[in-house]
Amino acid sequence: MKKRGRVLRDPRTGLGLLMIEGRQYRFCLEGVWKSEAPPTPGLAVDVKLDHAGQILAITVVSESRLTEEAERSLGTVRAAGAKMLRRIAAKCGMSSLLRR
Repeated sequence: MKKRGRVLRDPRTGLGLLMIEGRQYRFCLEGVWKSEAPPTPGLAVDVKLDHAGQILAITVVSESRLTEEAERSLGTVRAAGAKMLRRIAAKCGMSSLLRR
């Protein structure tokens, strides 16, 4: 399974540490780090885990992908907010919402 995480500790000076869904996972570079960019604290990563929760692969998530995902999420939130306002306007009437 694939999960999103963040690097907490650089593995080049000992065991690395990731945070995935509130859980910490230790890792080393050998065999699992699949990106050219070095691991640095705060870096967003995609982590492939086996059925037992062992790390199989770690890849860096690009800034452009993070931006795209944030924009998509913002669009979803805006649409939900607009839908909620339309429901309130339908129940209360638009003139009630516009009065001070």
